[in-house]
Amino acid sequence: MLYTVYSIPNIILPLFGGMFLDRFGIRTGLVLFTFILTIGQFVYMVGGFKNNFNLLLAGRIIFGMGGECMGVT
Repeated sequence: MLYTVYSIPNIILPLFGGMFLDRFGIRTGLVLFTFILTIGQFVYMVGGFKNNFNLLLAGRIIFGMGGECMGVT
């Protein structure tokens, strides 16, 4: 389940991430996507400390939004 919620946003978001990069530039995109990825990892960490599976899922979704877009960058 944790891998699935990471993968679902990555079906569409890398396409929009590429358009974002074309419009605003690679450096701005890299900083933004890295920030999103870091926030997702932080939420996932808090979910692990609190033993809250829903928070773990939310963290993986946020992490997925930044992860593959950062790979495109």
